[in-house]
Amino acid sequence: MIIIFLLIIIICLLVAITNFNFYEAFTNNNSQNVVLIGDSMLNNSAFVEQGQSVADLLSNQLAGKATVYNFAKDGSTIADCYAQLDKISSNLNNLNTTIFVSCGGNNILNSRGPADSNYIKNLFEQYSELLKSVKVVASSAKAHIHVLNLYTPTSGHYTSYHSAIDQWNQLLDDNASSLGYTVIKTSSLLTVDEDFTYGIEPSYKGGQKLVSKLLDSLYNFSHL
Repeated sequence: MIIIFLLIIIICLLVAITNFNFYEAFTNNNSQNVVLIGDSMLNNSAFVEQGQSVADLLSNQLAGKATVYNFAKDGSTIADCYAQLDKISSNLNNLNTTIFVSCGGNNILNSRGPADSNYIKNLFEQYSELLKSVKVVASSAKAHIHVLNLYTPTSGHYTSYHSAIDQWNQLLDDNASSLGYTVIKTSSLLTVDEDFTYGIEPSYKGGQKLVSKLLDSLYNFSHL
C-alpha cells in the first residue's frame, strides 16, 4: 500500500511539473505567433475606440509573450479569407503558430435568397474547403486551428437569421473532429445588449469576453 501511495504522489508531481512547464513555455516564449483570419468578429476596430479592438486587447494581453498578426477584415466573406491566407508568411509556418478563424456570418447576411437549410449546407462546404486551405498554408507546422461560431445579435433586426445561425453552429460542432479544429462558442459568450455595438458588431465589452476565451484556447492548445 505504501508503494502504491508513493507511486500516486510521484505521478501527481510529474503531471503538475509538466503542466507548469507547458504554461511557462508559452507565456515566456517570444516566438509564439497568433494569426487572426476572418471578419469583424476578429477585427472590430472600426466600431470601437482606438486600442479597444479584439486584436488590440489580445496583443496587450500577450505583450512580450506572443505576436498577433491580424489579417481579418471587416465585411469579409468566406471567399475573401483566401486573400488573408496569402498574407501568412513562411516564417509563421512553425510549431509556435496558432490560427483563429471567424467567417460565414457575412455570407448569411448577404444571401440574396432565404438562408434555408440547403443554402447553409452549401455554404458550409465552402467553409470546409477554406479550412483545408488553412491547413495547407500551415502544413509543416500542423497548426491547431480554432474556429469561432456565430453569435445571435440581441437586436430584433436580426431575429430572422437566428435559425440559419443555429444550423451553421451545429454544422461546426458536427464536423470539428473530421476537419480538425476546435470550436470557440461565441454564441454563449456574447448574449446581452452591451456585448454589441451598431447592433451586430462586438463592443468593447464583447471584445473583452472574446479575448478572454481566445486566451483560454491558447493556453489549453498551444503546441509546444
